[in-house]
Amino acid sequence: MRDRKAAGDLSNGISTIAVRLFLIAVMLALPVAGSSVSIIQGINNSLFAKRFQWAPRSATGDIVFIAIDKHSLDAVGTWPWPRSIYATLLDKLVASGAKDVFLDVDFSAFSRAGEDELLAAALARSGGGVLLPVFRQQQMASSSETSVNRPIQPLLQNAWPVFANVTMDADGIVRRFDLGSQLDGNPTQSAASALGRIVSSSGSLLVDFSIRPDTVPTFSLSDVLNGTVATDAFKDRSVVVGASAAELKDIFAVPVYGAIAGPLIHVLAAETLLQNRLLKMVDQTPLELLFAALLIVGVIRSRATGIVTIIAGGLTVVAVGEIGAFLLQSRHGILVGTTVPWLTLLLAWMLALNERVDLGRMLVAIANTEARNTRRLMRRIIADSSDGVVAFDSDLRIVEVSESAKALLQTEIGASLLGSADTAIVDIVRGLVSAFDAEPGKVHAGLVDFSVGGASQLSHYEASVTVSPIEQPDLSPTAARSRFAGCLIIRDITARYDYEERLKRLSEMDELTGLLNRREFASRLMTLDGGTLVSVLAIERFSDLCATLGRDVGDALLKAVAARLGDASAGDLLARLDRDHFGIATSAADARPIEDFADSLLALFDEPVHLIGAAVPISVRLGIARSDDTVPHALLSSAESALDAAKVAQGRRWSTFDPSTALRQVRSRRLERDMRDALRRRQFFLLFQPQIEFTSGRLVGAEALIRWNHPEFGLISPAEFIPIAESAGLICEIGRWTLFEACTEAAAWPGELGVAVNVSALQFEQSDIETDVEEALFSSGLRPCRLCLELTESAFLNRGGPSIAKMNALRGKGVGIALDDFGTGYSTMAYLADLPLDKLKIDQSFVRRMMGNPTILEIVRAIISLAHGLNLQVVGEGVETELEAEALHRLGCETGQGYLFGRPDQSIRMLQLAGFR
Repeated sequence: MRDRKAAGDLSNGISTIAVRLFLIAVMLALPVAGSSVSIIQGINNSLFAKRFQWAPRSATGDIVFIAIDKHSLDAVGTWPWPRSIYATLLDKLVASGAKDVFLDVDFSAFSRAGEDELLAAALARSGGGVLLPVFRQQQMASSSETSVNRPIQPLLQNAWPVFANVTMDADGIVRRFDLGSQLDGNPTQSAASALGRIVSSSGSLLVDFSIRPDTVPTFSLSDVLNGTVATDAFKDRSVVVGASAAELKDIFAVPVYGAIAGPLIHVLAAETLLQNRLLKMVDQTPLELLFAALLIVGVIRSRATGIVTIIAGGLTVVAVGEIGAFLLQSRHGILVGTTVPWLTLLLAWMLALNERVDLGRMLVAIANTEARNTRRLMRRIIADSSDGVVAFDSDLRIVEVSESAKALLQTEIGASLLGSADTAIVDIVRGLVSAFDAEPGKVHAGLVDFSVGGASQLSHYEASVTVSPIEQPDLSPTAARSRFAGCLIIRDITARYDYEERLKRLSEMDELTGLLNRREFASRLMTLDGGTLVSVLAIERFSDLCATLGRDVGDALLKAVAARLGDASAGDLLARLDRDHFGIATSAADARPIEDFADSLLALFDEPVHLIGAAVPISVRLGIARSDDTVPHALLSSAESALDAAKVAQGRRWSTFDPSTALRQVRSRRLERDMRDALRRRQFFLLFQPQIEFTSGRLVGAEALIRWNHPEFGLISPAEFIPIAESAGLICEIGRWTLFEACTEAAAWPGELGVAVNVSALQFEQSDIETDVEEALFSSGLRPCRLCLELTESAFLNRGGPSIAKMNALRGKGVGIALDDFGTGYSTMAYLADLPLDKLKIDQSFVRRMMGNPTILEIVRAIISLAHGLNLQVVGEGVETELEAEALHRLGCETGQGYLFGRPDQSIRMLQLAGFR
């Protein structure tokens, strides 16, 4: 008995010594390695932030922040902003007496040329006091090579580049700022060092976050632009302009304040320099080692001191130390990390406790108690779990089971899992056991779904099975390899399964009509076997009906159409493709002619639809495509192409797919797509057709005619691409280019030769034609009297008043106005009396037919007489023979244009043929 007690005392003594040595080793290691541990760094950073918060400072007010905030974004309405806005802002700031202005905006890409020129001019007027940001960034995420993103050269010529990178620590929080870097081999300051007025451009410093951002004078950029901010707010101050709106995503996490705008970080960094708050951190390792040694010696030599006294002394040390660290940081800018000393103090308290109590035995007792409590808790969790939980051993016997699993599997503890579980569960368990036998050191898991119940009330479950190795130190290695613990968790997923099925149905169906939607219809078309007819049906004037009767009536009409199609096309695929288009896919196996099929579909809508108590007649158009005529994936688009053909064909209610029509449609879409880049790539060019004065035979001017040299299709007639440009909304841009090019070309012509430019009705109505003409004349130097704009009657047919006002304004500037293609539109005497015109052009269809048709000749005579009565000059178009020219001259026509005098050609050759060069 005495020997056993002695052995126990010896064991306890060894345990106490081992714990003591371990604690001493950790206390000495903490000062050496603790500062590199991320958790300790994080605690120190949190303490630094708290000390900043407890000693707040105000900004000097020498730097003003102009914020691009939500109010400013809403006021302008677009982003990125036109650079003229920044030019206006710079002029206001310079006029207000601002010192340095830092525009924290990315100007690395060219915008519209006029906008860039306005900003460059404003920078030049500022006298070089503007700072523009440059950014150093990695060329690729996997590479350490960097490149510098800088403003475009026209802007940088009259501004100072400054680095504007915001550097984050490993935890994603900004605490430091760079003083500068190398730019093209030259030392270049950062925005903070330039605004902080120091000369250094290398290294980095800590930001003093005791300076409160809300004390920085801040104004909304829109308020500055509209003049609601007093001008003396910027006098003799530096100004930082940058984004603060959350939509622009220039927000960074910082200590104390959570998250602030990037430009405001530059302001706080500059304020740190202006207030001479150069924060410093010293190497604390020697002092921390000395502190640890003193604690170790003190604990060992004070074994008689009570624990309460030791705790009180430790708390006193913590309080004094934190107060000292706070004073050093707030008054002298020295940052002291106290986490390692306080952790060392905690270990010293544990060492003192170990000297008085057998800490090792106490920890073992605590661990055993926790283990027992954990086992009890796990049993209770398993028993009460709403999910079915089954624990089984390596013999596949159930050792624990929840009540819900008992009810589902009809089993008890001790039963075999293989005899109780569903077949799907048994199969996955056997597979995991086989995998464990092959790799016994790994955890093996699997997931399987199974269902329980009848077809009327089926429940769906998800079973997760895990087989994990367990340690058996008393067993032989061979026996231990086959030992494992298994866990089966069964979750009821019926609600999720039903929800997913409902989502799947919703994703396939049109919500309004209950038919398939376009995506599902196209997908199922790909799976159909045999010959197929795909029809696309459209309701005519559906938009007019909705506008007249209301949206609810329109929805009711769509439902009624879907119902009729469903009644007549049982077994066929039906879909609502989009707004008022329906798709029908039917087998083409029968020998019925396609005409009969189309007529049967159209006949469904011979009878009116009864809506809101009234019979509403409807008309439909139909496009049909056969699987024999196109590839399966293009069946739907082919039917839609046929529908487009039916819509434009007069008197046709249906049409079948025609590959040649589809090719024309494809070509039109291709031209529309390519037209967007054609101007930029200089694919458009101008030819000029001479206009000859009949009396003298001399050249008096030329009409500018646009042409398109497509890189693939070659020369494309304006008769083909102009309608496409009008429908695509590109005609204004193309017309503006034509106007500028024609004026530039004509400015180099000799004498008073004039140039005529066609203006589309859409261009005349939708663009600012007066401004375009002014800019074209100014940039080219062409006199206004040498420019004539040719308009067709459609330019003022529906907007007589506004169009006439524009024409009067243009004539007031000296520009001539000609009415083109007269006689082919809707000309009336009332229009001619009101229109401010200078010329009238007789359409070539009259000129070519007048020699063999006395009636047409009299019409031409009347047109010329009418024009002269209105004091208008007359131009005859399409003159190809001497007889036509002589007849027009005899009738009093002043000017002729046509192949007789020259085909459209480059201006230099036209002038050479006319004897000018």
